[in-house]
Amino acid sequence: MKLIARSRSMRIIDKTAAQVRSLTPAEDALLVDFATGGLTGPRLLQANQMLMKVRNANQWLACDCRTDALPVLNVTLNGNTGTLFLKNNPGTAEHAPGCPFTKDEQEAAERAQAPVQPVAWLPPDTPLRLIGDFRTGASTSTNGPGERREQQRLLALLLTWIETSGLNLYATHLKQDLTGQFAQLRAVASRYPLVERVPASNYLETRLDMKHMMMLKARLREATIFGNHRRHGLLLDCIDQIKGRKVFHYRSEDGFDFQGHHLYWGGQRTCGPLLTLALYSPTTPGSHFFELIHVASVPVLSRGHLFPVYRDEEREPLKALVSLVDWMASKGVKVQMRRPVVGGQLMDELVMTSDQDRVLSISLLEQPIGPEPDTENFKRYADFKSPETFRKFVAGFFMRER
Repeated sequence: MKLIARSRSMRIIDKTAAQVRSLTPAEDALLVDFATGGLTGPRLLQANQMLMKVRNANQWLACDCRTDALPVLNVTLNGNTGTLFLKNNPGTAEHAPGCPFTKDEQEAAERAQAPVQPVAWLPPDTPLRLIGDFRTGASTSTNGPGERREQQRLLALLLTWIETSGLNLYATHLKQDLTGQFAQLRAVASRYPLVERVPASNYLETRLDMKHMMMLKARLREATIFGNHRRHGLLLDCIDQIKGRKVFHYRSEDGFDFQGHHLYWGGQRTCGPLLTLALYSPTTPGSHFFELIHVASVPVLSRGHLFPVYRDEEREPLKALVSLVDWMASKGVKVQMRRPVVGGQLMDELVMTSDQDRVLSISLLEQPIGPEPDTENFKRYADFKSPETFRKFVAGFFMRER
């Protein structure tokens, strides 16, 4: 496909693709020099400070080099050097030829060698195509590349909704109860159509039990808006565990079977509670019997707090960090804690920032999953003698100038 190019400029966007602001010509020129390796000294420091602010605000950069699509970049921490660099978001549009932010051969080689590919961010207002249409004269179940892409899109959708709704960000003044957290997810779902002109929120139930499956089934059976597309909906809930091909809810000992695949974040199963998104559809053309097809899950801190957890061993120290953030807030120190879940290579990374521009990057895993940043603002929980020593260090890091 031929890329449609135009004169290029950059802007900052949030995770819903809404514009925050356009870059000034000076800022734009600074980022071009940064991307092409043409900065040293004070100007390199200036570029890093600017990019750190974008990263800490949970924002991305969008490039206007094309008129027909929007290439998106995120600010990533280099695991080897501790420095920042710009990375094109997986699954988003390529830059126009000649754009200084075009993906180069080195980045392509890095992606090819990566053992676990980062999940792509799914842009809003674009049909999701989570499941293929039924085919006449052919098997309705295949294991081809198209079906595998559909399966991965379900996990990508769940992670995109977590990031866009802000569930991966904790700050005392942003604290919400469980009802508020699901309301945020439902609001984000309204921006994502299952197929053309069918918002996901219209066929979404935020409770995975028999009653709500029957409610969703009734709406889907009566739906005409899907046209010739396969009717399907989504069930989103915080559950206890997934064993084999069965979903278990903590409100009931009886599990629910699913027919397809369990997609989990980071390439390894983790204990519950799990925020789970399930695809619900008939398995054969003309059938009125609906089933759970594929299931995607992300571990969360607790049933009442849907902050994403990478491994089960993080839960206790994470709960302690949440309490510490609340304690610092009571002392007038505003600190927020964020976990990037889309497009990042270091999925165990926690980034803590204060209103005084202090930044601390933390891993709560005992064993590293990749190269560690060689920088003084990165710390590993396992390197401290005790939880109390770790707590005192974090509190001192953010409160030392108060």
